[in-house]
Amino acid sequence: MAKKDEDVDVVPSEEDPEPEKIVYKKIKVNFWRTRLHDEELGLHQEMKYQAKTRWYSKSFEMEGDIEVDGEKKFVLAFNKEEWEETPDDEYKRFVLRIFTIMEEEIDGKDLSGGNFHGGVELSVAHSLVQSWEVKRPAPVFFLQLPRDYNLYRVVKGWRLIGDQWTWPLLPEKKGDKFQMVLAKSKLISFGKNFDIYVGDVKVARIDSQPIQNEYEVEIFNEDYAKDTTFNKQLILFACSIEFMKDSEKMIKRSFKQMKKTGTTDYRLPKTEVDLFRNPRMMRR
Repeated sequence: MAKKDEDVDVVPSEEDPEPEKIVYKKIKVNFWRTRLHDEELGLHQEMKYQAKTRWYSKSFEMEGDIEVDGEKKFVLAFNKEEWEETPDDEYKRFVLRIFTIMEEEIDGKDLSGGNFHGGVELSVAHSLVQSWEVKRPAPVFFLQLPRDYNLYRVVKGWRLIGDQWTWPLLPEKKGDKFQMVLAKSKLISFGKNFDIYVGDVKVARIDSQPIQNEYEVEIFNEDYAKDTTFNKQLILFACSIEFMKDSEKMIKRSFKQMKKTGTTDYRLPKTEVDLFRNPRMMRR
């Protein structure tokens, strides 16, 4: 008697690719090494972005672009002068945001693109809280997404060898579940490379290319490749890798200061204080 279809053992052929080798989406974050790029046309071009959206700060400089499946989709900008020129013995703020590429005006029509697509910001205060918890310098970044009231806290955790970071993936519609994303650095690699897990399942990876100043992202899971929130989170996390080393140096200095006293001379600006506010006490 023949077996039912569900009972038949299926032996994959040698040509079948391994699951993690199936790439459902490719993303490349490119930090420009030169000033010769189509998107970066000087002050006039940046003023167009400032006029289009309040998210493009006057302190920003356009410093890179982002490709999705081989197509250039976004530009990235951050407070470069403040971040790079503030003395190492002083506290400095880091804010990076990405925007859809702005197309030139055609036949008198309004410019298209130039819209805010997400941002990542270092929180010194939350970094000190986390450092106190894990007993070592541990930066904390916050992710902001467009039309999203949530802030996603990207935290460096404790790991004996290598780095690991976590952040939440919140339910968005009925049937969704609360999930945690884990980024674990590869122990043997050239540059900062991460494997991305949800539970025990490796769903993506980020490979840095230090010479080209690029970060290549590959998503191996079809559902997560279609998840726009997860995609934006991965892009912003990849952007933050470029600034992790200097962020940790700054946090390390304050953490050393407060190890015995539990006190720091860091004066929290309003932007930091707001991250501790109780939303239930805020007026709607």
